[in-house]
Amino acid sequence: MYSILRPSDRIKLMVQLESGFPNHFRYLVIVTCIGKQQTEESCILGFDIVKNEITIGLILPIWTDLNISLDGDGGFKLTSHDRCYIFKPVSVQALWTAYQSLHKVTKQARHYNYTVNNNSTHSWLEYYRHRDIQSNQCYINEWNQMEDILSHRSDSSHIYRFLSSDEEIFRTRIYIKLKEIMLQVNLDEVTPKFLREQLENIFQICLSSYKQYIDDIMLEILAQMDKATMILPYLYLGSEWNASNLEELKANNIGYVLNVSREIDNFFPEHFKYLNVRVHDNDDANLLKEWEKTFRFINEAKINNLCCLVHCKMGISRSASTVLAYLMKENNHSLADALEHVKKRRSCINPNGGFRNQLIIYEGILAANKTFRNKLAITSINVPSTSVQS
Repeated sequence: MYSILRPSDRIKLMVQLESGFPNHFRYLVIVTCIGKQQTEESCILGFDIVKNEITIGLILPIWTDLNISLDGDGGFKLTSHDRCYIFKPVSVQALWTAYQSLHKVTKQARHYNYTVNNNSTHSWLEYYRHRDIQSNQCYINEWNQMEDILSHRSDSSHIYRFLSSDEEIFRTRIYIKLKEIMLQVNLDEVTPKFLREQLENIFQICLSSYKQYIDDIMLEILAQMDKATMILPYLYLGSEWNASNLEELKANNIGYVLNVSREIDNFFPEHFKYLNVRVHDNDDANLLKEWEKTFRFINEAKINNLCCLVHCKMGISRSASTVLAYLMKENNHSLADALEHVKKRRSCINPNGGFRNQLIIYEGILAANKTFRNKLAITSINVPSTSVQS
């Protein structure tokens, strides 16, 4: 796939899209390069792959006017220069990744004021308009296909019409059930349509009229799952995404990273101090024996006026359990109080059964230690002092 790119161009993102043709694979690719103004410029290329042949069916420069919105049916819509394009990624995670990345490059285009009529930028795209690498017309048509507008702007009165109390209750039920489903499935393998069908099976009704609402809250839940959560002023709980996001780490004053996973690498060892707790997210994993070490590591960040990010894959089970253990010791919280504190800030946390049992044991250990210290203090107070007369 890289053979079709110029040597100076770089792929920033590549996600697979749904295709209406058999044996045809489509990819939305964000490509960047340093332009004539010595600033980074971006574009979207639509790659078509048929029988191992790669061609380009879409070339879309990222201008300041690019607008990104959900289409209400598991995809998103891009509008630029009076043209509209519909993209449907093959999974929820792909949709979320593309959605975030497009917002990021659009923000950059606005920062550098890349306007449509600015002839000094994006001249490098002429290379990709070469006829020899253009896709078959039928595939080009698929990239440019239009459809009836089924979704509305987020500020449309159609979307935010007055809701009856019954409607509000039902939307709340949808939100709760959708979050439960998303916490149970592999988001790399399921589509937004699959999630909606699961909801329809649960409620036994057609939810077509709720497509936009379901898409909106799906992104809200994903955002919460992906955004690092401040638990204490110096302690953040997050996911693999947060651990790999250098800009966010620096913005949050992170100096220490506690990696509670076996499968995730330390992304920036030259920038941060790392502690690794290599465990899988299963009931048999032993986190209890690690919590004294993780407690000291987090407190080291606090003493040095830096922040610590505690993360695993999703910021739900392993890292959440470790943060709960820290709060129980540092703030003398009960397990119930620690859970309440963290869930208020990151409601998606859900330690597995094994970790919950270990937290209960840890609560008992902390209580026993506290009782012992109290008895020791009382004993020292009651010991009579002796004086030696000369």
